[in-house]
Amino acid sequence: MVGRCNLTWLLFLSLKVFGLNKGDPDVPMGLECYQSLPSNVMNCSWFTREVPDVNTVQFLYYESLKFHPDQTRRVESPSGCNWVIIERSHLTQGDTYSVWVEAHSASGTATSNKISFNLDEIVKLPPPIMDTVELNCSGAVVSWKLPDLYDHQHLTCALQYKASKDHSWIYLSEDHIGPQTYDLEDLKPFTSYEVQARCIPENGKGVWSEWSTPQTFITQEAAPLGQVDMWYKTVISENNTPSLLLLWKVLDPEATRGIILDYEVKFRDHHGKNITHMVRSCCSVFLPHSAVFASVSARNSVGKTFPASLNFSQTDLPGPEEVQVLAVQALGFNVTWKPSSSPLWVQPLEYVVEWQEEFLSSKADSLNWTRRPGSSDYALLRDDFKPNIPYIVCVYAQYSQGNSPSESVRAYFQEAVPSAGPQALQDQSISPTASCISWEEIPLADCNGHIIYYTLYLKHLELKTPKAFRTNGATERRYILSDLKPGTSYQVWITGSTSAGEGVPSSLHYFQTPGSHWKIIVLVTLLVGLLLITASVVTFVKHTWILGICHKILPLWCYEKIPDPRHSGAILKIDEQNAAASMDALSKLSAKCVEELVIVEIKEPPPQQITPPVLVKNSGYEKRFLPTQEELQRLG
Repeated sequence: MVGRCNLTWLLFLSLKVFGLNKGDPDVPMGLECYQSLPSNVMNCSWFTREVPDVNTVQFLYYESLKFHPDQTRRVESPSGCNWVIIERSHLTQGDTYSVWVEAHSASGTATSNKISFNLDEIVKLPPPIMDTVELNCSGAVVSWKLPDLYDHQHLTCALQYKASKDHSWIYLSEDHIGPQTYDLEDLKPFTSYEVQARCIPENGKGVWSEWSTPQTFITQEAAPLGQVDMWYKTVISENNTPSLLLLWKVLDPEATRGIILDYEVKFRDHHGKNITHMVRSCCSVFLPHSAVFASVSARNSVGKTFPASLNFSQTDLPGPEEVQVLAVQALGFNVTWKPSSSPLWVQPLEYVVEWQEEFLSSKADSLNWTRRPGSSDYALLRDDFKPNIPYIVCVYAQYSQGNSPSESVRAYFQEAVPSAGPQALQDQSISPTASCISWEEIPLADCNGHIIYYTLYLKHLELKTPKAFRTNGATERRYILSDLKPGTSYQVWITGSTSAGEGVPSSLHYFQTPGSHWKIIVLVTLLVGLLLITASVVTFVKHTWILGICHKILPLWCYEKIPDPRHSGAILKIDEQNAAASMDALSKLSAKCVEELVIVEIKEPPPQQITPPVLVKNSGYEKRFLPTQEELQRLG
C-alpha cells in the first residue's frame, strides 16, 4: 500500500509538470479498486493534483446498488495518502457497488467521478510461482503455476524477461503465452536471464496479478566467437637471454559463450618447419627469440575460436611518423600519427598502438595495446592512467610480412611539479668574469612531467635578491654565467619546471671566480726585461773574462774559428798523439810477427795491366780543407 501511495505522488508530479494551473479544482482522479485474494479486502486508490495538506480530509464513499440500495458508507484515507482499504466484513460477495471520493477543505469540496463494479469483476489473484527453467540447445522452457488454492482456475498469463545485466524488460503479450509454459527462443548462449509471470482470470473479469518473483537461469554454452587479441614484447628472461613474451587478452563475455578452459598456443621458429604446440590457462607465455610466427586459440567445452596469428618479423617497410600523445582528462590519451613520407610506404593491414608504465619491472602487467584500421591515423587509449607516472607509447604498422615500429614517445596523463632538483652541479672558470655551470638531469622518477626548462639562481654576499637565469629548453645541461666579479664567492642552485610549475631546488653549489691577472703579467714582464738588460751589460763589460772562462771549460772545437789544417794547433796536437800511438802499436806487432814468421815460397804471378786512376776534380772550397803534399810527406 505504501508503494501505491508513492505511485500516487509520482502521478501527481507528472500532472504538475504537464502544466495544470494552480487555480484548477483539486479533484481526485484515476479512481480504481480491486479485491485482493486471499484476504478478500478491497483496495481503492486515486491521485490528486496537489499534495493533500493537513487541513484536507479525503473520504471514499461506496454504495450498494444490488442488495442494499441507498445504503452509503464512507472510509477516511490516511493523512497524506490517496488510498483506503475496506475490510471483507463490510462487503457482500456478488454485490455491485458505486464508489467515489470527496476531498473536503476550508475552501470547499471536490468530488471524483463515480465508478461501478461487481466484486467478482475486480478480483486480483496472487502472483504465480515460477518453476525451474529447463534449458535446451535453442533456448529455455519457462513454466509456472498458481498457489494450490487457485490452481483450478482458468487463467490468462503474460511474461517478461531480460538479461540480468539489462534494465529494461522484454514484454511477451498474453496472446502468445500458454496457461502454464512458454518456450523462450533466440537467447544468447551462456547468458544470465531473469523471467517473471503474471496472470488474470481467463474471462477477463478481474485485475492483473502482481509480477512473480524473478526466476534466474543461465543458458547453455556455445563455441566461442571471434579471435584472441594477441601481442608480443621482446624481454630479457631470467637466464639473461632475450626472448619473446607473447600476450593475449581475455575474450569478451559475449564472445566466450561459455567458460574458457584453456588457450592453445602454436609457434614456429626460423630453424625449420616444425610447429610447437603448448596449452596455457591464461594469458602469457615466453617463446624463444628465434620464433617468427605464433597463433592462439581459446577453447571452451563446446569448441574453440579461429586461431589468431602474429608475425614477429621486422620488415624494411617504413613505420608511422610524427607520433604525438595528448592527455584528455576523464578519457585517456589521444594518439595521432602520420604515414611515412618514404616512397617505400604502403598502407598497412592495421596499426597496433602499445603503451605501458615506464617504471614497472613486470612488462606483462603494464603492457597494453589496441588495434586500429590501416587507414586510421589516431587512437583513443582508455585505461586506468595514473597521474605523475610516465607512459611509453609506440605505434606499430602491421604488415603480412611483419611489423615496423615508430619512435617511442613518453607521455604523462597528469603532470605535477618536479619533486627533486638537478644533480651533480659543477663549475668551470672561463675568465675572472665568466664561469660555466653544468649539471645532470633530474631523475625520471622525480620529474612528474615533461621538463620544459631549467632556472639557475645566482647569489653572493652583496646581492640580497638572487638573479634568475632561464635556459632555452630542457635539453641544455650547461649555462655560462657572465658579468661576474673577479675574486668573488658565489652560490648557485637550479630548479626544473613542468607545465604544472617550478619544482624543488637542487642543493647549493659554491664557487669562486679567480682574481685579475694583469698585475702578475706586468710584474713578470718587468722582471724578465730587467734580467735581460743586466745580462747584456755584464757581457759587454766582462766579455774578455767570459771568453777566458769559456776557453777553459769548453772543448777546442766549440770556440775554434774556420778550421785550417796547415796552421791548426788542434790538428797538430791530435796528429802527434795519433803518430805516437801508431808507432807503439806497430813496434809491438812487428816483434810478435817475427817470432811467428813462417817462410812460404810464393810464386810471382804474371804482371797485370795497370788501369790508370781516374782523376777526381775537387772544388776550390774542398782544397781548402785537404792537406798539401808537404803535409802528407811530413806525416808519412
